[in-house]
Amino acid sequence: MKSKIALILAFTLALTAFAGCTNDEKNGGASSETPEVTVGEDGREMEGNMYLTGLPLVKEQETFSIFSDDGALAEDKIMYPILEEQTNVKVELMLYPYEAAIEKKNILLNGGDYPDVMGGWIFKEDDILSMGMGEQIFIPIEGLIEKYAPKMTEVLALEGVRDTMTLPDGSIYTIPYVIGAPLVAFNPWINTDWLKNVGKEVPTTTDELLDVLRAFKEQDANGNGDPNDEIPFSGDSHNGHLSALAGWFGVSADKYSLVPFSTMIDGELTFTANTDEYKDMIKFFAQLQTEGLLDPEYFTQDVTQWEAKGKTDAYGVSFAYGPENSYEGDPTKTLTGEPKTPFVPLPVLSSNNGKDPVFRRDSNGVATLKTQVVITDNAKNPATITRWWDNVFQFENSVQIQAGLIGKRIDKVSDTEYITLDENKLSDSDREKYDWVNMFTQSLPKFMPPEYKLTPPDGIPQPYDDGKVRDALYEPFLNETIPQVWSSADDAKAVSILQTDIVKYVEQKTAEWISGNSNVDDEWEDYKAQLQTLKVDEYIALKAKPMIEAQK
Repeated sequence: MKSKIALILAFTLALTAFAGCTNDEKNGGASSETPEVTVGEDGREMEGNMYLTGLPLVKEQETFSIFSDDGALAEDKIMYPILEEQTNVKVELMLYPYEAAIEKKNILLNGGDYPDVMGGWIFKEDDILSMGMGEQIFIPIEGLIEKYAPKMTEVLALEGVRDTMTLPDGSIYTIPYVIGAPLVAFNPWINTDWLKNVGKEVPTTTDELLDVLRAFKEQDANGNGDPNDEIPFSGDSHNGHLSALAGWFGVSADKYSLVPFSTMIDGELTFTANTDEYKDMIKFFAQLQTEGLLDPEYFTQDVTQWEAKGKTDAYGVSFAYGPENSYEGDPTKTLTGEPKTPFVPLPVLSSNNGKDPVFRRDSNGVATLKTQVVITDNAKNPATITRWWDNVFQFENSVQIQAGLIGKRIDKVSDTEYITLDENKLSDSDREKYDWVNMFTQSLPKFMPPEYKLTPPDGIPQPYDDGKVRDALYEPFLNETIPQVWSSADDAKAVSILQTDIVKYVEQKTAEWISGNSNVDDEWEDYKAQLQTLKVDEYIALKAKPMIEAQK
């Protein structure tokens, strides 16, 4: 009997040791043994082919692949060759537009032939939980960061960042991405040139907006002699979902909230796409559609189509991240500190239902993005990859990624201060070549510390900041943010299933009602009953569970 127990104990210990070794290997491909450290020809310490400090990162060139959503071409990205020259590490970029990237991502992960690094906007929290903490297709990287990445360690030490990045098993599976962020990310912008042409002021209520939009439609608002080419209200349905404007009627119900169609009310997570206020929003925009005031392609057009129409001065009101997303701005205005477009933020409107208007707060000025980059278990050199990202976080590299190439878009004044160069001295081709979108894969992490300062050219006023103007206007109406917390793996799986069905149903019915394909009054009670069938209360309880636990 004793010998049998001893055999079982020995077998158990062997399994435990094997599991520990497997976890160590996942955490950067390192075994439980400390890798041998040697000294390179230049006196720097090395592990294998990789230097532990300084540049280049490796003696013999190494390569790794990055898959990300991005509408630009890989060969147009300016910073990757610069980073390659610094590090001796070559990056093979696999870039796809967002929708194609989502489809390709699923194919790659299901087939097993996925690249070393994946990121962008393609992952949700449950992806990191299931494929990181669960299957460990995405490797835990906290040990790699601690050992090889002092800049990333510095970022994790910022208030709240490590807590946000750490999953319930105590590990970190994604590269931290902490940036200054606007209080509001998307909102409607109104064309002041059109307002002048029709003799109207910026509206402050939904009734006044309705009056303005009617004037935009009935008169030659854009002044081109064609009274029929104006689109009074438009937006890219992917980024500017009309659900956000339920705030005009008293509730925040944005699909793109951290918990879709939900908000915090008196410290409690609350689903709001089944409220009377949400119904009021639907009826308002259904009226706009009936009167021909809403873009007939609002729910069907993609970003490219929406932007192309906007460049023709077709929009009176445009729901967007910024006015230049749907209007050809005048870059010479930078020299005078004036806005580049005639668009100004449409205020948070009040309605006639008697409810106080609100709007979704996207951040408190700083955002921690926690699902942007993973290192997969196919990576042959995760330690080198970690060091490569730490080099991206070096101040001068991140500044160029964000503000433009030194010598083309900016010049260095001091270690923390840079000056913007006059972009009007660039040729049209260079202005496009060195545009922000071509500097880097901008959905991937960088690090801009608080001491960073970017000033305009000598003698030039500070550029007009549409976002700051909007934030100041909206701040009195902003609700509290939804806390960023991780659910357990089991809860996250359940949430994912429930959320998919609930969001799809709310989107479908909202589009049907606003487009005039059915009537919200006739179907409202059945709609609320179906949400209960889809277990909306259970969904909200599961999403709120880690928030409640975090407060204990």
